[in-house]
Amino acid sequence: MQVQDSVATHVNFAGMADLREGLDPLWGLLLTSWNRSMEAARRAPKTRKLYLDAATALINYLADSEDPPSGVEEITKAQIEEFLIWFGTVPTPRRPEGRGDAYVNQTFRAIQQWFKWLLDEEEITHSPLERMSPPKVDEKPVPVLHEDEIKAVLAACAGKTFTDRRDNAIIRCLLDSGGRRTEIARLRVDDVDLTRKVLNVLGKGHRPRPAPIGNNTALALGRYMRLRTRDKHASRPELWLADRSRGPLTSDGLARMVGRRGEQAGIKGLHPHQFRHTLANDWQFAGGSEGDLMRIMGWSSRQMVDRYAKIAQEKRAQQAHERLALGDRF
Repeated sequence: MQVQDSVATHVNFAGMADLREGLDPLWGLLLTSWNRSMEAARRAPKTRKLYLDAATALINYLADSEDPPSGVEEITKAQIEEFLIWFGTVPTPRRPEGRGDAYVNQTFRAIQQWFKWLLDEEEITHSPLERMSPPKVDEKPVPVLHEDEIKAVLAACAGKTFTDRRDNAIIRCLLDSGGRRTEIARLRVDDVDLTRKVLNVLGKGHRPRPAPIGNNTALALGRYMRLRTRDKHASRPELWLADRSRGPLTSDGLARMVGRRGEQAGIKGLHPHQFRHTLANDWQFAGGSEGDLMRIMGWSSRQMVDRYAKIAQEKRAQQAHERLALGDRF
């Protein structure tokens, strides 16, 4: 099978994807229709792009094969397996060593969704993925923050300036509510209920949920919001105002701020999702309800719950070993 040097996967949400030139227009129509179907189902733009990128990459790869299929009904299990092997090993500018297992697994699941849609639309009579298992992903330790690291980050923004109070409130919201970066970044002033101590976030799939916060987070938010009311841009609906222009702080801007505060605290590579990891890990270790954790974090399956439960069990086992100190008897 001939392998192309690169795969065009840019997706235009007007419905057009970058496919190989000279392909049957039906391929583009299928992707356009799938995009519209996902849009009607209110799939998030990032999810739609991820799914369309995967399907486009597969189509382009097969188009360069020795025996390209003339339609979706001719795509075989063996061809998809060959594509996944290639997809995981081909170098990219960001990953010269090839894509990681998690990326390949994610791509498999995206293609799986495409064939499920093709079945529903009766474009095919069976899916070549029916008896395929997702590529294995080696389990990696979840990066969590230790208590001294959290204190150091909060100390880095413990001042009384506008930026300090904003950053302190943001970091406490990330840590206390377990909200995703985009969920916290997109908060509006009206989404904050300091009386009930709740942030009304919009999660994946446009699913709203209340994210509870504690007293210290509510106090930090109150300090920031009182200072915010005296800013000339206070009438803006967005909760977080940027440093200079006082326009809204973007999701990327929030991530850069967290990384900068991490550097000040001596923590390299700190990113917002680590606070979410930390809350989930601490919740499990403290014996909190798994059902409550799923609700707080906005999870629709137990997969992530089980992952953090295993980490908490390992931590409890380590503490039990230290407490019993059976090896110290000798």
